[in-house]
Amino acid sequence: MATSSYGAIWYVKNKKFKKKFAMKEISKVKLIQNNAYEEILHEQELSSKINHPFLSSLNFSFQDKDNLYMIFDLKSGGDLRYWYIKKKVFSEKECKFITACIILGLEYLHANKIIHRDLKPENILFDKKGYVYISDFGIAKELKNEPEEKIIDVSGSPGYMSPETIFKKKHSYTSDYFSLGVICYEMMMKKRPYMGKNRQEIKDKMASEFIQIKNNEIPKGWSNEFVDFVNKLLDKNEENRLGYKGINDLKCHPWLKLYNWKNIYLMKEKAPFIPPRGVICSEENYNLNNNVDKKNDILKIKNSELYKKAFINYEYFNKYSNKFQNKLNEFINPHSFYNEIDKKEQEFKSIVHKMDEEYKKDKKEKKELNKKRGTTLSPINNIKKIINQDKILVKQRKNTQVDDEETPGPRLTVNPIKVNIRKESIA
Repeated sequence: MATSSYGAIWYVKNKKFKKKFAMKEISKVKLIQNNAYEEILHEQELSSKINHPFLSSLNFSFQDKDNLYMIFDLKSGGDLRYWYIKKKVFSEKECKFITACIILGLEYLHANKIIHRDLKPENILFDKKGYVYISDFGIAKELKNEPEEKIIDVSGSPGYMSPETIFKKKHSYTSDYFSLGVICYEMMMKKRPYMGKNRQEIKDKMASEFIQIKNNEIPKGWSNEFVDFVNKLLDKNEENRLGYKGINDLKCHPWLKLYNWKNIYLMKEKAPFIPPRGVICSEENYNLNNNVDKKNDILKIKNSELYKKAFINYEYFNKYSNKFQNKLNEFINPHSFYNEIDKKEQEFKSIVHKMDEEYKKDKKEKKELNKKRGTTLSPINNIKKIINQDKILVKQRKNTQVDDEETPGPRLTVNPIKVNIRKESIA
């Protein structure tokens, strides 16, 4: 899991399920202090509904008097930010694989009218096989009247926000594509396109500059197709941006056009970058209340009306995820194409199985028939039989006699003596 701003991340192992989980522990006091309790409840609601191979979905949640707990599947390979620092350099092949996984995750979200709005390296998680997952849906937004509806409120990380978002304009799914472009740009150039110490500096640079990768800036080993892909994602004009007409624009771009999307979705493709084992799997704990130092402040927050209203119903959070499990069927599955292929593969396997059963049955019937006849049709067995008969005949010949039939004893074999005669000349 990514680092939590309001609590700690714990890695726990369940012996019953023989599985490791990531448990997100969130301080209620800190949520109230940062006015973020609605964000966490929204994340819990949305995470419990999504169901996709490349999205980090919620297994279950519960709470006690002081904390909220959210249980996710463990992604033990660390996040993309960690590998920016540790690995420093990514190859184009690795970048393409990571991008493909993110696109499939975004395809599901957008098909279900959800904008992530906080796509950044900290929210891109690796598993032990090198596949990546989108996490953290705290500020994700569901659109009800899509495609007409757009969002105006500002949210996300400034370095990865689209221009229309940071300038408080209406924005939609294409804002996620701009964030993806920044991630790709950073993997190649080792920095973000618009840098600044704070939101205002980034905003000013975005207003005055239009960053595009130039031919003389392309590092060795990176293709022109990738540069074109990134430049089109980083277009400040939303209508000219790659993906404005739909996510298929990204999948059909020359850089990704020939990619095997089905194998990626079914996780049959070997990841070009696999995180080393045991590097990120150790416990990572963070200070629960690092901004709340005094006990008096904690008591003051707990006794406040806002605290009581936000967390008065403990059962609400505990049953929240179960409440939305029934709604999973209402969500659209954009990968019905892959499901149809899977069905055909299952049909083919069943046909092969039937043929195999018929062959075995036919073979068994032939074997039983041969037993009744007293012989087998196998040519190898026939050859063995002939060889055994020859051995018996040889033994019988050795035991026969050379004398008259009345003379007992074994038969003697006489070998003729060869005499070499040399012709010598007499002088």
